[in-house]
Amino acid sequence: MIVGRTSGWVDSSWFNYIEIPGIDPQKMTYGVLKDECRDQFRQAVQAKREEQRLAFQTFKEDARRRGSSVRLTDAQLRHLSASYNPREMTREDYRAFIDDLCAYGVLDEADKNYISYSGLTPIDFSEPACTITAAPYQPYNRDFWSSGGNVLDWSKYLSTWEYFNPDTNRFEPTRRAILFDRIQQVLAKM
Repeated sequence: MIVGRTSGWVDSSWFNYIEIPGIDPQKMTYGVLKDECRDQFRQAVQAKREEQRLAFQTFKEDARRRGSSVRLTDAQLRHLSASYNPREMTREDYRAFIDDLCAYGVLDEADKNYISYSGLTPIDFSEPACTITAAPYQPYNRDFWSSGGNVLDWSKYLSTWEYFNPDTNRFEPTRRAILFDRIQQVLAKM
């Protein structure tokens, strides 16, 4: 079982791997940072933080340039409407739907990391630690399984999350909220 990933930016030799009692070590272990590798780890984290901060700025600029409305052709909408039910999707349906949105230019391949496509969320230091929503409580979280297959309501709820940006002194949508808003717009048109 994989419960986290770093996409190779952290050297695996910096960790001691410990088996969890009662769990098959072939399925799951956890890593503990070696004392002698703390400085290397801090430097790697700082470099990754800066890289991701710049990537998030680029993402937000691209989102502003794209605008908030999603545009699809009539043929694309017909295909999506015939292929998917917004209120009843399996994990496979959802992944195929997201693949179609990437092919249509609504989403980029890199966006898949933030919308429960693979089930894992990468470590991302550009994402704010504190987010809020004014939407009434929903039984959803960012994992696809919480949707119960109702991707229309799930994406609508996740599109409402914001964080406080101290640079602009206002609340702004999170990366996930921007992406789920695009998804929700397409589902609503279907």
